[in-house]
Amino acid sequence: MTTIDEQAAVLALAKATHDRPWFLTARVILDTGSALEVLDGGCASRDTDDRAHAATVAARVRPGDLTWARGLVTTMRGNGVHLVTVLDDAYPGNLMWAYDRQPFLWICGGILPTDHRAVAVVGEDDATHATAAARALAQAGITVVAPLRSALDAAVHQAALDAGGRTLAVLAGGITKPSTVGEYASVAERIAGCGALVSAFWPDAAPSDRTATLARVVTCGLADSLYVIDGADGGASAGHVEQALHTGKYVFLSQRLHQEQLWAARAGLRGGMTAVQDIDELTKQAVNLVDMTPRTNTC
Repeated sequence: MTTIDEQAAVLALAKATHDRPWFLTARVILDTGSALEVLDGGCASRDTDDRAHAATVAARVRPGDLTWARGLVTTMRGNGVHLVTVLDDAYPGNLMWAYDRQPFLWICGGILPTDHRAVAVVGEDDATHATAAARALAQAGITVVAPLRSALDAAVHQAALDAGGRTLAVLAGGITKPSTVGEYASVAERIAGCGALVSAFWPDAAPSDRTATLARVVTCGLADSLYVIDGADGGASAGHVEQALHTGKYVFLSQRLHQEQLWAARAGLRGGMTAVQDIDELTKQAVNLVDMTPRTNTC
């Protein structure tokens, strides 16, 4: 198990990365195998840019930053929230394989080894279709991953839980910030009891369009594949598709979306995407895909 000092060092390095994407810091920490070593000037990466990045962020960290970080980890534990960093065995394997993995996650609830068999369900308007898909996937033993920002998202989680399944809710803000879950606080509480709330942001970070965009990295990363219900060009669903394809995750689309939205048809030309006729076909193909994928979950 990673020590609290290593976890604190990860947080301190992430805090010092205020002008570059956090996944760059996650990468140099992983390559080196120790955040404390990175702080001491070590970096095992062979990439010149990565070594320069490691030196820059390490130079910004002050002794008080480690004290602050240790205190934050302890406080969050007292609130029932635990920290998982890229150095921890419990860091989700599906996300670990993404090049843009985040350096840390705050988790309320728990992520299980079986959660590598996961499909993300995203959409914008058709809650009836979304809940039917979530219910069918849960009944097939698939963990459902989804954001928790809209009524459709909340309905997806509730449908999977009602079917006896597990869900992972990816938050677009800090895990202790009330506005992150807003009116869906009761749903969030239920998810934490039968799955996990996951946030890749500072605990008190307010949700915003920027954090919602970054949360897509985690949503797509936690899942083995993505099912998209509906969505307009430039919307949240299109953003999830772009992120999934960019990181090599397979995408399933509803037949209706593929037929009615030109952006979806264009995205399909890149490969890695299938339009399914109905939910039965989705379930069959999704189960086949997750069972053929080598187990990558490290928790």
